[in-house]
Amino acid sequence: MNVSFLTTNAYQSYPQLQRDVNDVKEKVGQVDSFDAKIEKSVFGSIPPVRRIMSLPDKFQNGEAAAGVGLASLAIINLPEDIRDIKAGYKQLSAKIQGQHYTPSYDCSKYQHDFSFFKGTLLQRWMDKAKTQAGKEKVTKWYSMDQSLYNSKFGDKVKGFLGLTDGEPELAKNMKNIFGDSMEVSKIVAKNSFAELTGRAMKRLPILSVAALALLELPKIFKSMNKGDSVSEQAGNTVKQTAKSAINVTSILAGVGYGGALGAKKFGAIGSLVGMGVGAVIGATASSKIQDVMA
Repeated sequence: MNVSFLTTNAYQSYPQLQRDVNDVKEKVGQVDSFDAKIEKSVFGSIPPVRRIMSLPDKFQNGEAAAGVGLASLAIINLPEDIRDIKAGYKQLSAKIQGQHYTPSYDCSKYQHDFSFFKGTLLQRWMDKAKTQAGKEKVTKWYSMDQSLYNSKFGDKVKGFLGLTDGEPELAKNMKNIFGDSMEVSKIVAKNSFAELTGRAMKRLPILSVAALALLELPKIFKSMNKGDSVSEQAGNTVKQTAKSAINVTSILAGVGYGGALGAKKFGAIGSLVGMGVGAVIGATASSKIQDVMA
């Protein structure tokens, strides 16, 4: 046996073997990553779970304040989240049993405006205000509880995309934050993307956007102390502010568009699944963009 030949051949083939092993590892990593995204999308379809999916990362990264805020929002929204789950379950159960399911309105035509307070523990507490001053304050807060669609920012987007509202229609068994019957109206748009954008904005309350932005403040404050000079600290603060803005925008866009598309096509259950998938897509996009900025 030619030992020299075997040794030489093994030496020459080792780099190729190493490349093959690395290639297999990369493909396995991609499969694991894809499986993780699928798993997150499935669990993200459950609203309370979606709200706290990033909780372990928050505490692991030393963002205790943001983690507590995230958990608090999840608890506050639990009653309304449970109602959303029940609506999805009723629709799915009716479909499986071959029964007719009647939603509050035709989701393929309409999208109601989401609320930050409605149906939450905060609303239960605020509605208990007994003094005149307390009631006036609650009314003021409720008046501020508008969706992006009805905000000044929304007006600019609607003007740019040419969005207008059709004739309003009463939604069955649905009340607004003041307890009045809720109206829904068709979004008249030039194309499907513009119409979907309008739907997405209706699903994003201004106060929810503000709350998500507030959760990013600890990271921004922390970045102010990074660096050996004022210029470095300022640079790190600007970079972190940009990263936080990207994170908030990506997640909100994912949840808004995903939920809007899901609701339009498949109603209540589609809304839940769409928000779960959208949250994962938004978080993934945010992570990749921030990696480029690092």
